[in-house]
Amino acid sequence: MNKSDYNGVYEELVELLGLENTLKIHKHFRGQQVNFPMRLYSKEYIEEYLIKNYNGKNLKELSKKLDYTTNWLRKMLNKIEFS
Repeated sequence: MNKSDYNGVYEELVELLGLENTLKIHKHFRGQQVNFPMRLYSKEYIEEYLIKNYNGKNLKELSKKLDYTTNWLRKMLNKIEFS
């Protein structure tokens, strides 16, 4: 079998993740509609990450790494400071 033998999104998953992982996803989620949030990390994780890694000067770097805007991270930092 090759990837073109699979239906719709499964063809893409075979290409990205391989057949074995695609079969696991199919078995677990088949028949369901699954949406993936734009953001990978939870707010709680972001808060902890900022506490551990923000040095007062590296907000732009953290913004790129976490895929959040510097403005949003700044708001998170303000929330952390006033908690």
